[in-house]
Amino acid sequence: MLTELLSWSVAERVHERSLEILSEVGFCVPEPVALDRLEGAGFPVDRATQMVRLTPELLDAALDRLPHDVTLYHRSGREEAGFSAGPRFMGAGTPVNVLDLHTGSRRPATRQDVRNLVRLQDALPQVDIVRPTVTATDCGEYSDLVEIAELLRGTGKPVVHRTLAPERVDAAAEMLAAVAGGEDAFRANPNFATLYCPISPGYFTPENVGCMLRWAEHGVPITLLSMAMGGASAPATLLGELVVINADILAWIAVLQILYPGLPLLYGSVSAVLDMRTGLLPLGAPERGMVNAGAAIMARYYGLLSMCGGLSSDAKELDAQAGFEKAVTALPLLSVGADIIYGVGATDAGSSISYTQMILDDELIAGLRRLMEGIAVHDLDEEVALIKEKTPRGSFLGARHTRRVFREHWLPNILSRESYETWRAKGETIEQACRRKASELLASHNPPPLSAGVEAELERIVRRYAGPGFHFGP
Repeated sequence: MLTELLSWSVAERVHERSLEILSEVGFCVPEPVALDRLEGAGFPVDRATQMVRLTPELLDAALDRLPHDVTLYHRSGREEAGFSAGPRFMGAGTPVNVLDLHTGSRRPATRQDVRNLVRLQDALPQVDIVRPTVTATDCGEYSDLVEIAELLRGTGKPVVHRTLAPERVDAAAEMLAAVAGGEDAFRANPNFATLYCPISPGYFTPENVGCMLRWAEHGVPITLLSMAMGGASAPATLLGELVVINADILAWIAVLQILYPGLPLLYGSVSAVLDMRTGLLPLGAPERGMVNAGAAIMARYYGLLSMCGGLSSDAKELDAQAGFEKAVTALPLLSVGADIIYGVGATDAGSSISYTQMILDDELIAGLRRLMEGIAVHDLDEEVALIKEKTPRGSFLGARHTRRVFREHWLPNILSRESYETWRAKGETIEQACRRKASELLASHNPPPLSAGVEAELERIVRRYAGPGFHFGP
């Protein structure tokens, strides 16, 4: 399937069938103000059903306005995320459970976990974009604002998150502007993108519609992130599921570009297929990597950055299942050049985040990146001369050439390559090694600090919602 999807004609077919659905059936917009605006902009609207249809002319106008140069910056506003350098990897998010660092037991995640996991992602060299990864369940209905504040305090890397209610978007945008040095500075060099998921097929909740339109007012990059379920909320064939993914995203590309021309958008999918034996959604299935690779192809078709779910697992602990599933869901995305791969730290079908899995995922990403480098092609004169010199049965171990170039080979930090006897004497499993590494990083890593004035401003903004007793603490 991946080979077929590389054909432009297949992407064209998915586009055409998506437009057929959107022009004949449409998509639901369950928000009266948004319906008024869309009707005024020329969309055919059925008030009784809240269905909106998309005409070819409106889609052409939207695609003409679509920017193709979305850039995310580090918190300083100077360094770009660098998507041309290959896939960027991002923390997963945001379940309510965490696997405790010390006991390994699953428990509700807290604000301290948000803080720890943000700091851990900041320390890990292979994590390029940071998410809160868990929900701060001890912060009540305003957990989204607390999580954004902890993101901005705890990492200098680009960040991604969302608000759960439209009325909190302005507060979040105010925090982003405070860190950037003003709204104009943030718009020029955004370090933040948001993301919202449709309910396939063809529906966004009123809250998500309101949030997207409010974020659009601030010019914040928005990821339209499909969560289609093959066999449940989409057809069971991967190509049929891809049509649902594309139709859901294409509808809102049109809406947002017509209402907010030039708004930066990303094309996203964390879709999967339903396991008909259990009725559960297996995120470690190879089909997840395959269908999301298809979404990455469609993103390229429209000239957009892609954000795709991979590096996923249904395993309940750090084990062989986790390693297998993380690899088979990531490799298809690497093969088609997905821009952002979403899933660092995720386990248990995305319902939990694991500190130790995050450490091992960083190791896995390093190995995958080395794999993607391939074999360097260069002049072979030096090697051929050396082979001639050492033939027959000579050793290359002490050669000057070996000493010069062997450091190009990848070396793991966690995985063991020691002899059985050495490994046995050491007495440390991979899980124990990951737990030790996570503890060391949390004890030693200090993210780049914000100024005292900006810290105070973030605290003031969150207090408006969370109450006067809120404070960041040490």
